[in-house]
Amino acid sequence: DAGGPYRDSIENISKEIMSTALPLFCKTPNGRIGMGDNRNAWVPRRSSRSALQLQLFRFLGRLMGLAIRTRNLMALDFPSVVWKPLVCDEITDADIEAIDSLAFKQYDMIQNIEQKSTSPAMFSSQMRGVRFAAVGCDGVEYEIAPDGKRMSLTWDNRKKYTNLYRKFKHSEFDLQLAKIREGLADVVPVQVLSIFTWRELSAQVCGRGVTVRDVDLLEKMTRYGGGHSKTDSHIKMFWQMLRERFNDEQRATFLTFVWGRSRLPLSEQDFEQRFEIQNHSKSTSNPDIWFPIAHTCSFAVELPRYTTLDIMTTKILQAISLCTGIDADGSMRTGETVVVEEDEEEEE
Repeated sequence: DAGGPYRDSIENISKEIMSTALPLFCKTPNGRIGMGDNRNAWVPRRSSRSALQLQLFRFLGRLMGLAIRTRNLMALDFPSVVWKPLVCDEITDADIEAIDSLAFKQYDMIQNIEQKSTSPAMFSSQMRGVRFAAVGCDGVEYEIAPDGKRMSLTWDNRKKYTNLYRKFKHSEFDLQLAKIREGLADVVPVQVLSIFTWRELSAQVCGRGVTVRDVDLLEKMTRYGGGHSKTDSHIKMFWQMLRERFNDEQRATFLTFVWGRSRLPLSEQDFEQRFEIQNHSKSTSNPDIWFPIAHTCSFAVELPRYTTLDIMTTKILQAISLCTGIDADGSMRTGETVVVEEDEEEEE
């Protein structure tokens, strides 16, 4: 075992964190309504405040610290409003709108009415139904002032309302993020966190995705075994496939297939092992009917010598879609059962 099952477990933990399986995080409002930035990102649930839930947030911080220490990265899709408080950076209105495009719609409406020189009486009449409450990213309505749900917005208290509303939006996750920071500090000296920007901390914990640019790094950290050479036609097709045929999500899924993790390290020095493309010995006579065989522990794939780019793309996409977990990884018997022949008569 070269760490494949461990990396796979970290990947599964990351997926569980960013799901409804745990009552810790929720999709951003932009993700729920399908508009704006960060549609795939997750933010803490303000309503998750029990002792057990706060312990889980702290434990997540420890896992993030472990990722920094060991370079076993976590595939966490958190926006800037999560990372900034962890490095004591200030959240801005732009950060809020990056997760909730409609967050300040009410605030903008108040300003527009003010600019139209509306009389105080008319303003109070139009805003009569607005209470001192705000809906959080978790869909729960929270009072932003004592007994706020019984307090109406008027001309006289409009400034108080806008100040309290903005304060709520900027501090919505303070309790949960404080616990994550405590967990981080259990593993990484808290003084170290302050030297990072929020983007640098995100990169330290999560690494890089697998964009077209990242394929260059992966190719540079690849070796070829079993008679393969980087000048072989099917090897050239393989890198062309990753760059031109796969999107970012498919590239991340391929990385999980061959390595048990969906993020690349930040630099060459952070690679604990090189990716290896090995010979697929069983596919010599008819490579196009075989699937690739992955060895996640050794970060390797047995690649058939596919004859066309289309066939290679189809076969590898099928393999990475159907085989998403580790099962008896590393055994030759597993390799036999993973391969699926399309034409049984021809195989015989």
